[in-house]
Amino acid sequence: MVKACIDTNVWLSGIIFAGVPAEIVQLAMKQKFQVVTSDFILEEVERNLVQKFDVPTKKARNLIYRISQIADMYQPKGTVSIIPNDNPDNLVLETAWIGRAKYLVTGDRGHLLPIKVFRNTKIVTPSYFLSTLKR
Repeated sequence: MVKACIDTNVWLSGIIFAGVPAEIVQLAMKQKFQVVTSDFILEEVERNLVQKFDVPTKKARNLIYRISQIADMYQPKGTVSIIPNDNPDNLVLETAWIGRAKYLVTGDRGHLLPIKVFRNTKIVTPSYFLSTLKR
């Protein structure tokens, strides 16, 4: 089964809006691929759901709990520093790496997508990832 680390922005887009990220979230919840994540990513998703999208805290926590139940959890230690200035995206890269994810799925065109590959993990857009799952 394909292993993929889903970046915060894809989780948020998929939870809040329709479209490709929503399809990825649905497939993740149905365990159509193996989800690699960390407390760092899930805490970031929860915080943004509550603060930016006004999702009630209890509902956000329940959703994070559901994700944690279907995901393989890893704990990055902050050993990766590819992106300068202690960028938190380094923890996302490290999560994908230690979880041996084949893909890191992100919409981050500023920091993550330009890297393309990090230690055997392909960094791809949601559209690219969805197309590979449908093959």
